[in-house]
Amino acid sequence: MTRNSDLGLTGADAAATGQTLKGSFARALGANPIKAMFAGDGRGQLLERASIASLAVFVVGAGLTCAAQLVIARIIGPDSYGVYAYVLAWVTLLGYMSTLGFHVSLLRFVPTYQARGEWELARGVIQYAQRGAAGTAISIALIGVFAIIALRGSLRPELALSFLLGIATVPILALHLIGASVVRAFGGTIAALAPERIVRDGMALAIVAAVFWGSLYRLDATLAMGSTLLSSIAVLSLVRISLRRLRPPALGDVTPAYAAEDWWRPTLPLTVIMIADNLMSRSAVITLGLTGNTRDAGIFAAAFSIATVTALPRMAVAISFAPTVSALFALGDQAGLQSVSTKAAWLSLVGTACAAIPLLLLAHPLLSWFGHDFVAGTPIVTILVLGQVLVAACGPQQHLITMTGNERAGAVILAVCAGLSFAGCMLMIGSFGMIGVAFATTLTLIGWNVAMAIFIHRSLHLTPAVVAFFKVMPGRKRAADYEI
Repeated sequence: MTRNSDLGLTGADAAATGQTLKGSFARALGANPIKAMFAGDGRGQLLERASIASLAVFVVGAGLTCAAQLVIARIIGPDSYGVYAYVLAWVTLLGYMSTLGFHVSLLRFVPTYQARGEWELARGVIQYAQRGAAGTAISIALIGVFAIIALRGSLRPELALSFLLGIATVPILALHLIGASVVRAFGGTIAALAPERIVRDGMALAIVAAVFWGSLYRLDATLAMGSTLLSSIAVLSLVRISLRRLRPPALGDVTPAYAAEDWWRPTLPLTVIMIADNLMSRSAVITLGLTGNTRDAGIFAAAFSIATVTALPRMAVAISFAPTVSALFALGDQAGLQSVSTKAAWLSLVGTACAAIPLLLLAHPLLSWFGHDFVAGTPIVTILVLGQVLVAACGPQQHLITMTGNERAGAVILAVCAGLSFAGCMLMIGSFGMIGVAFATTLTLIGWNVAMAIFIHRSLHLTPAVVAFFKVMPGRKRAADYEI
């Protein structure tokens, strides 16, 4: 799924985009709507280049992630890989929770203060976010350590040690997410994305391979989790270097000022969205792990990592879609919002379908590379990929809701669906195993998009993108409108 932190331009930059596109954007919409999303003046060209570069990082990162997961799975086996996937799911959820949503809201506040020359507030919000995330993450880590000590008698040693290594990763992940958001706010999109998407998994892959060939440590989940901890430290270091390099000189010459009340107002619903988003995407692995099915959790995690490749086109579309929505909404351009949301759905569907077809055909051989036991995940890939195609036809609806000031409604919808996803997975495990969990995950994902479409229709008075797209298919628009 697409997270809010994948947005490349928000806040002040989005408003500025709206001003520069006010004339040319509307004219372009009439002649060639899809091109209009990526065309325009100098700022539009910068946005296009940023989108292409970001997609390249996503693709390379996805390749490294798959390679790393493949090597780790083959080396440690399905049961240990399931332990690793289960612990990693908790680490990711807790790490994002520790940011308190600031890794998203910083993308709005920092560019705004920078554009206004309010450097005191810019420095204040950055320090406030860093300290809040660090304090929360450390508190969560301490609670986790005490919990593991209390439960050590009921946990097998591999799981307990993996959890300890994972808990140590939580504060590092939280600070990395905050730092990466500030880097993006200062214009370093690739500098923020590359360490997480490329360096982290690349370094983890190198560590695991070196330990394997050198017979330096036992081959189990603790090796994989240890490599994740070390690679996370390296990623945080790279982000800190980029932060020092990109930080405006004026930021270091002012005394920080604080406006906590203003900062918390949008942050709270964004926190709910972020936690619910992570819970929905990881509910399957977490529920399988909670019931003790670590082997199935490993197989499901491998299948999920392959199926997630189909989400990359939608993520790339969202990078350009989100700021465009923000600008059009600021201008009150209802027709423009309708047109752009329809075209975004079209681009998402086409891109996802192109990625889905080879995955559906090659799911079995791809999973066999992970190991013989992982072939059991082939039907899971099919279910998840088909669900991604259906969701792609709706377009990036979550961004349409949040970029129009409806964060609270978006948070409620996603939180309810995340809870249903978790409950559905728990109910389906007993009778249907991994297949039931896959169906529960996919049906909840589809239900979430249906709920968002209803909200968009009723509150924003827009025709849901998938409905609008199929309405124009019979030829009510010129063929030139769909040229790319």
